[in-house]
Amino acid sequence: MGKDRDELRNLAYGVFRLVQEFKLAQEQRKDLDRVTFEILMLIKSREQIRPSDIAHALDLNPSSITRRIPSLQQAGYISVVTDSSDLRSSLIRLTETGEEVLARFLERSVDGLDMILQDWSAEEARELSILLPRLADTLHTWRLKDS
Repeated sequence: MGKDRDELRNLAYGVFRLVQEFKLAQEQRKDLDRVTFEILMLIKSREQIRPSDIAHALDLNPSSITRRIPSLQQAGYISVVTDSSDLRSSLIRLTETGEEVLARFLERSVDGLDMILQDWSAEEARELSILLPRLADTLHTWRLKDS
C-alpha cells in the first residue's frame, strides 16, 4: 500500500523549505561559512579525501576547491599530504584545530536548535532527532543505489 500523496507532497515541500532555511541560516553565521563547514564535515566523515572528491561530493567546481585549500591549510583546519597510492594526488585531512573548530561550530548549532525548538515538546524533538537522520540515510542509500 502506497503512502498518502498529500502527505508526501507536504513532506517534499517541508524538506525543500528546510534545506533553503538551513542554507540561509548558515550564511548568517560568522564562525564558518557554509562551504567551509560542508568541506570540513565531508573530510571528517571520510577521514581523508582527495580535493577532486570533495568537489564531486559537494557539486563544486574543482578549481574552487583548489583555491580554498591553501586558506583552510593556513587557518590550520586541514593538512595536505601526498597520496602514497597516487603520487600525483593529495589527500586532505582534518587537523586537531580543524576538529576543534568543527566541534565548536556544531555545539553552537546545538545551542541554536535548542532555541529554535523551544516551543516543541521533548517528545517532538526526540522524534525529529530519530526521523530526520533516518530520512537522510534513506535518501543517501536511494541516491547511491544506481550509481
